[in-house]
Amino acid sequence: MDRDAIFSIISDKIENIQISKSKPVRVAVNGIEGTGKTTFAIALVKYLNAHNINATHVSIDGFHFNKEVRYRQGRDSAAGYYEDSYNEAGFVENVLKRSQQTPAEYIEATHDLATDDYLDLPPKRLSDNAVIVTDGCYLFKPVFNEFWDLKVYLKTDFSTALQRGVKRDQNELGGYESTMEKFKSRYHAASRRYISEVNPESLADLVVNITDFENLNILSNC
Repeated sequence: MDRDAIFSIISDKIENIQISKSKPVRVAVNGIEGTGKTTFAIALVKYLNAHNINATHVSIDGFHFNKEVRYRQGRDSAAGYYEDSYNEAGFVENVLKRSQQTPAEYIEATHDLATDDYLDLPPKRLSDNAVIVTDGCYLFKPVFNEFWDLKVYLKTDFSTALQRGVKRDQNELGGYESTMEKFKSRYHAASRRYISEVNPESLADLVVNITDFENLNILSNC
């Protein structure tokens, strides 16, 4: 199955939600580090807009804590990555809840990763029929879970995700070997904890096997 066929299924689900909802639809794209979530989410937004559904990508990367908080348990700590990376409550308040108010709006980001500065941005308005698409590694944690209208889980094995993630990040994380070690000891160790504690696949409305980008397939469709 190609990606557009998956997007068509997601689009149908969104339209069904919109029938019974008068505020923006909130879509989560979840999966372990290196799965391809961001690429998938951005392409989904492009597809939806091309099919007359007003969609916006809101990255949770704009809701990091600063380095002082993120690394307080150590630069390579899996627990630190899982517990301290993101201002989860801030994302809930500024995006997931705020988008359901009148008027519908959201804050695009509260932190700049490049400068490590906290931001104070004005809210952006949303139409009531808008769709917010967010990708992230831990979006089905209890702090977020009740607020999503549609939950998509992208599944692949750790080996495949490791190779994708290392290839993507090696220039920023000190080379191939350094990045490989960081993925194993920090990022994927945190993902294993998330899977053990949350069982995100069981919470998803749609589970997509994304191991082969050219041949996606649906594992579960609720």
